[in-house]
Amino acid sequence: MKDKIVFLCYTLLASFLWCGCENEIENQWKVASPDGDLVTRISVNEEGKLSYRVSKINGEVENVMLEPSPLGLVRNDGRFDRLEYTGVKSVEIVNEDYWLKTGKQLKNNNHYNELSLQFSNEAGNALNVVFRAYDEGVAFKYVFPENGNELEYTLEEELTGFDLPSGNAFLQAYDSATAYAPAYERNYGKAIEIGTDAPGKEGWCFPALFEINGNWLLLSESNLKENFHGSHIKPKATNGLYEITGPEEEEAFGYGQAKASSKLPWEMPWRVMMIGEELADIVESNLINHLADSSKIGKADWVIPGRASWAWWSGYLDGSNDSPEKLKHFIDFAQEMGWEYSLIDAGWDYRPGFNLEEITQYAANRGVGLLLWYNSGGPINRVNAGPRDMMFDPEIRRKEMKRISDLGIKGIKIDFFSSDKQDFIKLFKGILRDAAEFNLLVNFHGCTIPRGWARTYPNMISYESVKGSEAYIYHSDFEKNSPVHNTILPFTRNVIGSMDYTPVAFSTQQVPHRTSFGHELALSVVYESGIIHFPDTPEVYQSQPTEVLEFLKAIPAAWDETQFLGGYPGKDVLIARKKNEAWFVGGINGEDKKKEFSVPLDFLDNEEYEVLVISDGKDPKHFEVKREALNAANEVIVDVLPFGGFVMKIIPSNNSN
Repeated sequence: MKDKIVFLCYTLLASFLWCGCENEIENQWKVASPDGDLVTRISVNEEGKLSYRVSKINGEVENVMLEPSPLGLVRNDGRFDRLEYTGVKSVEIVNEDYWLKTGKQLKNNNHYNELSLQFSNEAGNALNVVFRAYDEGVAFKYVFPENGNELEYTLEEELTGFDLPSGNAFLQAYDSATAYAPAYERNYGKAIEIGTDAPGKEGWCFPALFEINGNWLLLSESNLKENFHGSHIKPKATNGLYEITGPEEEEAFGYGQAKASSKLPWEMPWRVMMIGEELADIVESNLINHLADSSKIGKADWVIPGRASWAWWSGYLDGSNDSPEKLKHFIDFAQEMGWEYSLIDAGWDYRPGFNLEEITQYAANRGVGLLLWYNSGGPINRVNAGPRDMMFDPEIRRKEMKRISDLGIKGIKIDFFSSDKQDFIKLFKGILRDAAEFNLLVNFHGCTIPRGWARTYPNMISYESVKGSEAYIYHSDFEKNSPVHNTILPFTRNVIGSMDYTPVAFSTQQVPHRTSFGHELALSVVYESGIIHFPDTPEVYQSQPTEVLEFLKAIPAAWDETQFLGGYPGKDVLIARKKNEAWFVGGINGEDKKKEFSVPLDFLDNEEYEVLVISDGKDPKHFEVKREALNAANEVIVDVLPFGGFVMKIIPSNNSN
């Protein structure tokens, strides 16, 4: 049930009384978060330049999170950087509850104060700028409100900037364009100084994390629609001014326009700043989903998050992932583990002896749903892996979706989009709409980052857009870089949405592991994904201690609650997640030294619990297992190896399941 309260008012006096928004002096406005601790000030100077400034109030101290930062746009028919204020369009206070099907927290409260200001440029054309203030951050978007009839307009340049004080930055470089990129699959690295230029001309990715004045700020965007492209950050950040840019012209070998176009009215994506005094404020935030449109597909009871066996990763080097017999073996293993799904990856359309109807029935008889891989296809996709050219054209796509849905296929994994241009945003959204009609889950790979689509289309079960376990096949530097990279992802990429990292890879493919088995097991908790693809073989998992196997049977794929318990990007992470009455805790060490993790249990209710701890053993390829009876007053001490890790499962003592 959705509980929504909205107050509308159209005077600055009312905005001051109701919304924390006020017109202090001419051409200056303020909007504050519901708790009053985040304050955004907007102003227009004598030259008509529009800017905003954000502060975080910690007690009696006001910490500047963004210095006065530029706003504005350049449209093909004129500039919107010399503006005249024409009025307050609206002020709103909104407090609503909504539910997600996947994610770090399924029940969410969307509570904000909103101020929409009206301006016009020198030619008299209108621009509205809408600000939302949350306790957990600030967002704004541009709206061209006029009716442009049949004319289509092009955004030539966005003038948005984020002027940050000095501090640390945790960033990922935006990909150079190739047949496989951009796909957000570079490493996150340790802290660099705010204002450091990107290593290449392409710039930096969203999300971008900053440590400023003892507080934290994460930049990203939300509610990206088909009328716009994905954005990232320019390579130059002179004096800490980070500016927004669009896709590279070379993406998709030049196919599609790098600039966004639309008829009017034209509502653009939210520019998002998550802000908190603690890293927990960032990690636990669902602000990206708060800002997204509500679900467009109704109740969607058929959207079921889950775990999946996956034959591709462990058979890539020797080609054994092609065998229908092997696929059935992995389906059998999913049944044994109680996992909901098994993924059939690239090349199933030309495997000798493969029969989709027969293997779908085989899986159904064992209570396992099948997921099918597809190449995104299209006239500019140069990756030949198949099936391809089934998802690009809407008519062909819908026909294929109906065919596989009628067979009983539960979802699709679509790969190799390799661009954030508007044409590809249209492709993403078209796939989601059509898949929802045919009750198909969607997992995008080789793709853009989450931008709130999991709320709007709950069948959007996960995204890759991460350098994950596949890098143990393809990237020789992953052995060296993975421990630090792994301990930054929970503070960056995974904050904004589900992340199909494919965790718990024990065996060595091409690239050795520096991380321990305990570290790899912990990724199943530390990372959130609406579909968890376990990459290793049944035999590798079955060779582990019984407690490890039972843990992998029990791990959920969607969570009622997430709590960040400790850590620092690049060093270590400790996260607790709850499903029903059970808590799961994961901790990973990103440094080359032994560590002692202290896990307070004060997040538990006041009762007795059975606590299972699976941690590093005598060496990185062994586990140590212990069980204890504990309560919320206790603390668990866990020793981990260099690049090590551990998990805990905590259940009430009266519930031993």
